[in-house]
Amino acid sequence: MHIDWSALGQVALASLLFGVGLVVLFSIGVTAWSRRAVAVEAKKGNAPVDTAVATLCFAACAAAILYGLYLIIPQLH
Repeated sequence: MHIDWSALGQVALASLLFGVGLVVLFSIGVTAWSRRAVAVEAKKGNAPVDTAVATLCFAACAAAILYGLYLIIPQLH
């Protein structure tokens, strides 16, 4: 039995980076959405920017999840 340690390390590193990256991206989206709510309540002009940032973050998270499902489910290939 032979274990390819470098391939195992690459998979572990990619999993860690993408796992943490998705959490950070989603957190940025939630923070932007919260700042948008505060800006709308205070009638400040930052609401469109915060809405765009939140939408992009959530869309990127959804795209990453759908891509992961595409890779996992063999019938989609």
